[in-house]
Amino acid sequence: MLPNKNLILNFNYTSTVEQYFRENRSMLPIKRIEVNYIHGKLKDKKNPIIFGFGDELDPDYTKMELEKVHGYFDYIKSFGYFKTSNYHNLIRFLDAEEYQVFILGHSCGLSDRTMLNMIFEHDNCKSIRIFYYVDVNNNNNFTPLTEEISRHFKDKAMMRRKIVPFDKSSPMPQVK
Repeated sequence: MLPNKNLILNFNYTSTVEQYFRENRSMLPIKRIEVNYIHGKLKDKKNPIIFGFGDELDPDYTKMELEKVHGYFDYIKSFGYFKTSNYHNLIRFLDAEEYQVFILGHSCGLSDRTMLNMIFEHDNCKSIRIFYYVDVNNNNNFTPLTEEISRHFKDKAMMRRKIVPFDKSSPMPQVK
């Protein structure tokens, strides 16, 4: 059964994802897709690009909060999110109903740690499915991605329950 709503949380600033879906419509039985350019979109003044770091879970972030120095947070993503409704739209999606996370082409590095923690550990998140990359030598990045994802979980037992195992995962579709 397909979900009522599908959200693509695009961490890229370009419309590549929309071009991909336009060219590969036959691969998608999805009817309703919304794209949220969480970090902004190129050439869109109403959705300015947000650069910076987003790891408020790091102990050094707490130390920065205690300092009385202005400018420490100029490049922390959380403050850039106030420029648009993108973050609030994400929260509304997460709170609305159960969802499954599909990871395609995101490194899951620490620069998005706060947001990924919120998404992954949310009660409505039922599973995390990794679409891994396979190189010309048939090596894949499934295990490195699981290691990166683990850094976003405080509850490691929850992490093990939510990540879909390799044998039930798929390589990332490639456009030729």
